[in-house]
Amino acid sequence: MSGTLFPGWRPDAAGREQLAALAARVEAAWPADAPRLRMRRPDQWHATLCFIGRDMAHAVTPALLDALAGVAARVAPLVTEIGGLDYWRGPGVVVALPRDPAPLQALCDGIDAAVRGCGITTARPTTRPHVTLAHTDRGLPHLPWLAGVDGAGGPLRVDGFELLFNPGARYEPLGSWRLTGRATAIAG
Repeated sequence: MSGTLFPGWRPDAAGREQLAALAARVEAAWPADAPRLRMRRPDQWHATLCFIGRDMAHAVTPALLDALAGVAARVAPLVTEIGGLDYWRGPGVVVALPRDPAPLQALCDGIDAAVRGCGITTARPTTRPHVTLAHTDRGLPHLPWLAGVDGAGGPLRVDGFELLFNPGARYEPLGSWRLTGRATAIAG
């Protein structure tokens, strides 16, 4: 089983509506002479909470599933909101960023610690939680027009997460957990 493996959050119906409106604003503002913009489908919208890696099916063990369940049992549901947009030159993506990344980052850090606690070396920790809205060419110069797009949104409820496997262009949940704890952050 080749593909990528990661715990991720996917928006509920209300969150997808907000992201759809935001994606439509990005698409409408995209300059006609700019490189092609490839919008992600709503079923592809997610925030990677910890990127475990590629070709890591062997890492899906009862210990990992138990560790992720442990995180969910300790962390309280949280609410975030989109505060803006950015273009990341390296991967060539337009992303939606949370207004206050700290609560989502705390969840990312807790999940990363739980995964590492299972003896799994993660490919890279999540340091800027985001939702990718679109792909375009890599290495484009600064996109000043993007700052003019209203990137604000209403509340997005993060009340759970999934262990997602991506064999390409879709995400298959291998497990899912509701956030039922009381902590806003957990220690490694």
